[in-house]
Amino acid sequence: MDGEAVNKAYTSVSAVYHICSAFNPHEVEIGKIAINAARFSQIKHFVYHSVLHSILQDMPHHQKKLMVEEQLVNEGIPYTIIQPAAFMQNILESWKPLCEEGIFRQKFFTSSETRICMLDLEDLAEAVSLILTSPEYIGGTYELCGIQNLSLSDMTAIMAQHFGREIKVETPGDEIFAAQLKERGVGEYRINSLLKMFQHYNEYGFIGNPNALTWILGRKPNDFSSFIQRTLQSVN
Repeated sequence: MDGEAVNKAYTSVSAVYHICSAFNPHEVEIGKIAINAARFSQIKHFVYHSVLHSILQDMPHHQKKLMVEEQLVNEGIPYTIIQPAAFMQNILESWKPLCEEGIFRQKFFTSSETRICMLDLEDLAEAVSLILTSPEYIGGTYELCGIQNLSLSDMTAIMAQHFGREIKVETPGDEIFAAQLKERGVGEYRINSLLKMFQHYNEYGFIGNPNALTWILGRKPNDFSSFIQRTLQSVN
């Protein structure tokens, strides 16, 4: 990432939304360049897209995002940190087998005890637009969570209702999952980070509270059922 190019890009910009590409091994260095450019260009509001529970240090991407959060707070520029939950849109990778075979292929759940907080990207986009365009959020760190902490049975029951068929679950083992990603050209760092993330989710879950997002939006966040219904309508 070219610091001079970023400085130039930030010229005459009043607000920045910084989101690094997912599972990027250079996120800390990229964050430092972006934060330095914001300071150099006297950005009035720098919004950093982090992750829910960045304090969880057994996941590499959480480690890096927490380090960027620390840089940002210490830099003294006007900032807001958002910490989004897992996205509902993640299931779209399994959308084709869901529609054609009623099969949900996933790695998030291997236990009935696992519960995951799911956030609709439409809610995230609306919240970010509000945060970026108002100074009242400056200096805050906000957990952006959907209204439900869902188990696998919760999700499949909702899917079955909307698809009108029984939903079967397939969960590939780590070796198969890693091999599939390698075939798609995914690098080792991202593969290892994903595996560690799923291992954490399956052992501890990944739950959140929707109150902050409800306050920002001025309404309840979208639930999983409405997301499935909207996606089906958009496809059909």
